[in-house]
Amino acid sequence: MVPSLLIKKDNFLSSLSENKKKLRKEYQRKRNAFVGQLDAATRNLAFRRPPSPLMRLIEQSEIIALYHSIGSEAPTTKLTEYLLEIGKIICFPIVQGNTSLDFRVVSNMELFENGFRDIPEPTQDNPTAKPDLIIAPMVAFDRSLMRLGQGGGHYDRTFEKYPDAARIGMAWSVQECTNIPVEAHDVPLQMIITECEIIQ
Repeated sequence: MVPSLLIKKDNFLSSLSENKKKLRKEYQRKRNAFVGQLDAATRNLAFRRPPSPLMRLIEQSEIIALYHSIGSEAPTTKLTEYLLEIGKIICFPIVQGNTSLDFRVVSNMELFENGFRDIPEPTQDNPTAKPDLIIAPMVAFDRSLMRLGQGGGHYDRTFEKYPDAARIGMAWSVQECTNIPVEAHDVPLQMIITECEIIQ
């Protein structure tokens, strides 16, 4: 590639990265404000039970990967409890550097320790798992099922590592963006669940 084209490509990628950073700040603010005005009852009822399309995927899956929701993220506590009640094997991610996520089986929600960015993670003693379905958090999303995460690329690498696992995102409806900037490594989801609707 000629030098002028390399410069244009670098400038384009730099601009794309900056756009993503701006969107992260904007939608983190929106999410925080939205969740902050919800009363406790409304917040606890949201994402309590999986909707029918997700339930069908759950029924077809033996091992389901979840995330430990923090702050204003779409909550996973009730969903986790429900999956344990119906006898599913659940696992949670461990971040180890700039690689894909490792998943560890969890049968007791007390068996966590602070990990990457102080996010609760399973202990290293928990058995490893290969998920059939991955439920991921996000900062923003669009109608083409593209996801904007925290910027580490952990979930994109994980989706590539487990290509046969169903990819599901959970978010509040306020996190919907008109268009998520897409880079070559970005992997689309197969379904997005909000408190209002299912996007497929």
